[in-house]
Amino acid sequence: METPQDILKHYWGYANFRPQQLSIINAVLEDKDVLTLLPTGAGKSLCFQLPTLFQKGICVIISPLIALMQDQVKDLLSKNISAVNLGGEIQQEQEEIILSDALKGKYSFIYCSPEKLAQKSFQNFLQKLPITLFAIDEAHCISQWGYDFRPSYRKLDILKKYFPKVPVLAMTASAIPMVQADIIKQLKLSNCTVITDSFLRPNITYRVQKVPVKLQALRKELNETKGSVIIYCTTRNGVTQLAQILKDYGYPVAAYHAGMPIALRASMQTEWMNNKTQIIVCTSAFGMGINKQDVRAVIHFDLPNSLEQYYQEAGRAGRDGQAAQAVLFFQQNDWAYWTSLQEKKYPSIEIIKNVYQHLADFVQLPIGIGEKQQFIFDFEAFCIRFKLDKIIARNALQWIEQEGHVKFSATSFKPSMVQVVADRATLEQYAQNNPIAGVVLQTILRTYGGIIDGPQYINENLLATLLQRDIPFVQKTLIFLAQTGQITYEQKDNQPAVQFLWNRTAAAFMKIDLDNYQLRKSAFIKRIEHFSDYVWGTQMKCRSAYLANYFGEKNPSNCKICDLCKASQ
Repeated sequence: METPQDILKHYWGYANFRPQQLSIINAVLEDKDVLTLLPTGAGKSLCFQLPTLFQKGICVIISPLIALMQDQVKDLLSKNISAVNLGGEIQQEQEEIILSDALKGKYSFIYCSPEKLAQKSFQNFLQKLPITLFAIDEAHCISQWGYDFRPSYRKLDILKKYFPKVPVLAMTASAIPMVQADIIKQLKLSNCTVITDSFLRPNITYRVQKVPVKLQALRKELNETKGSVIIYCTTRNGVTQLAQILKDYGYPVAAYHAGMPIALRASMQTEWMNNKTQIIVCTSAFGMGINKQDVRAVIHFDLPNSLEQYYQEAGRAGRDGQAAQAVLFFQQNDWAYWTSLQEKKYPSIEIIKNVYQHLADFVQLPIGIGEKQQFIFDFEAFCIRFKLDKIIARNALQWIEQEGHVKFSATSFKPSMVQVVADRATLEQYAQNNPIAGVVLQTILRTYGGIIDGPQYINENLLATLLQRDIPFVQKTLIFLAQTGQITYEQKDNQPAVQFLWNRTAAAFMKIDLDNYQLRKSAFIKRIEHFSDYVWGTQMKCRSAYLANYFGEKNPSNCKICDLCKASQ
């Protein structure tokens, strides 16, 4: 009789499982619900792939990451394992064919997004399949206490409603104890088995350096590093600029962020994976599902949002078990900016109510009416009209949405994106030959700094005001500029809208769950404090042990190789 070890050897070529993998697989085969916390690179995907093959059933994997789903499907197909991804933009006719094939037993693995799973028609379809396992990737997204809460994940409790006998494997690499308990509660997992591995990575040297000039410190680090390197920046523009600077210095560099064309991203990733490029400069969009064993350094050129994000990204170093570096550089002004950014993430109740009032004024909705009514909503124009900080306004509006007062369309907070791709000499010649389009082009260059270096979000309404023309003229000219090769132009997919779910109430009396607000804000503040402690090295003797303790590991041993351990030797 075939055993799990036989399947491991046949498809993956391994003789033995990694720590905890077999425990998770056995629990799944016993039809138990499982929450597993394994560090980045510990082989979580094998924990649902192998038992599905062993049982000859179907596994439905829910993931928020389209690129990760695509990579895993590609990997399974390369092993002659049938799999399909329903997480991307698939035409209806194509989806109907896939669903028909699934009913015929063609696929062992079906990947989908949480939004897809929320569709009633898809739920009805799944009930016709012999599903043996549901696997939820990035399970921390379901918790409001987590660093990466996503409302779409809250609907995953339907799994136990419609499929009570099918086990659920919830997976994450980064969930503190409070989040772990909330995952189990929100998914309604009964008698859940929690399996974790050590969060210590004894081969990774963690270092944090406050430096006067980050670029100088980065170059020194790169000159001393032999092997593949990942450099994380916070913004797309930061990625583009840093990659160009390093290229100018002669480093073999590729850039990667979500604003780049898919084909270009794939090319950059492939070159780096195949060691044709040593260094990849990227945003947090890069790394999920990347199985490169020989990364010798992960460098954070900008401060990440949280310890969870930092640990996950730093953990992409040294997966081969060999010595590797996880380095974080920052300057004093970086810290000041990071702190100000955190302060904007939880607007006060007063600000939230004021933004609600502004929203009602913006769409001209009187008190007492508006239930189920939908209005065109331009976020950029909204912020300009009421002189609102965009970050504060976005967070306040999203809180109003979470409280159930309104619902925004998917594109409400995503403006159009433009990058000027022609060089300055070409632009000048073009403006002389095309005076009308040239004026628009020059206005873009004056209004959006750095738009030659990387893609920038733009506001067609603002450009129309500056040009004293209407919005259709601006959009038509931008399309023309893109067609003639002067810019790239990603136009908003459709008209952003806001729908009021209830009759509008007076802002002073709007319903807000104050207890939930205070609990979430308190948890958020604690995460900030923990990250601050890590960066400044306070309240700890070892960075590795501090990270492991943060994720709930009891009495972790000091690594003896991080900057704090070495300083105390």
